[in-house]
Amino acid sequence: MRMFLAPALVFALLAPAATAADKPDDAVAADLKAMVGKWKIEKAELGGKDILEHLKEVKFEITGPGKYVTQVGELKDVGTFTIDPAKKPKEMDVKPTGGPNKGQTVKAIYKLDGDTFIVCYDHDADKGSRPTKFETKDGTTLLLITYKREKK
Repeated sequence: MRMFLAPALVFALLAPAATAADKPDDAVAADLKAMVGKWKIEKAELGGKDILEHLKEVKFEITGPGKYVTQVGELKDVGTFTIDPAKKPKEMDVKPTGGPNKGQTVKAIYKLDGDTFIVCYDHDADKGSRPTKFETKDGTTLLLITYKREKK
């Protein structure tokens, strides 16, 4: 269960977002602004298996540009993330600053479409790879989560 907290706790995010010199800052700023808010997990899959039942109680919020907090009961995960919307698919690096995955970098890809936010994370930090598709397969450490924005 702890392994799921870093990404779900999304997105994972307290540090300022880094930008690459070859992409406009406004694309980064626009995506970061659109991500801010409270999100509910609508779908979750790990290694090709539905795990939504295990994540129903997760509270996930992007509190500001490049900052997140995730909580399940008393277990809290906070961190930062950076994005690169110029890549295809768009890339994200999640860096938990607290919780069970503190100090690791979780590589991910993301899609943002209005009130739907989809992230595919690779939890094998030692491997250092990034997902290339929004899918998971049996025997992998890929976590695919679809978030829906919570209405105020």
